[in-house]
Amino acid sequence: MLPSVDVRFRNMMKAMQEVVAPAIPADQKLAQEQVRLIVGHLAMLKDQWKDAVRYEAGSFRMMRELAEALASEVDDEQAAGLRAALAQVADIDIYDIDALNAGICAVGAAVDKVILGDEGSKPLPRGAWDVILAYGEKDALRSRVWFKGNGIDPDRDKLPPLETVL
Repeated sequence: MLPSVDVRFRNMMKAMQEVVAPAIPADQKLAQEQVRLIVGHLAMLKDQWKDAVRYEAGSFRMMRELAEALASEVDDEQAAGLRAALAQVADIDIYDIDALNAGICAVGAAVDKVILGDEGSKPLPRGAWDVILAYGEKDALRSRVWFKGNGIDPDRDKLPPLETVL
């Protein structure tokens, strides 16, 4: 019987802390820091892995919603580019994390193209900015909640539970 993913994460963390870290000489500060960084990332991944597909599916949904809302605020040419990207990802398997990430990138590239316009020379309408800022606010909260395990958010104790942003 193979150990669970959680057990494997705990074993990797234990090996880094009890075997690798003590073997690093005291004057090797960068190596010591890297061990702590690896252990910290492993601890976060241990907590996140079960929800990773749901989190990416939410990111994909939000990116699609942004593109759809933005398409109604920009000119016909820009809207056509957004709709083409949306059509490209219409049948993505929402249980396939690699497909979700590819879909986020495809739609995100179309959104970036609209935001950047003709190298910044084509201003966006006010409604487009409102849509983009609303997306940014929602996405920032999701990211802060997803990464609160790293302990650097000064307001991490005030953040909502992960379940509310998935």
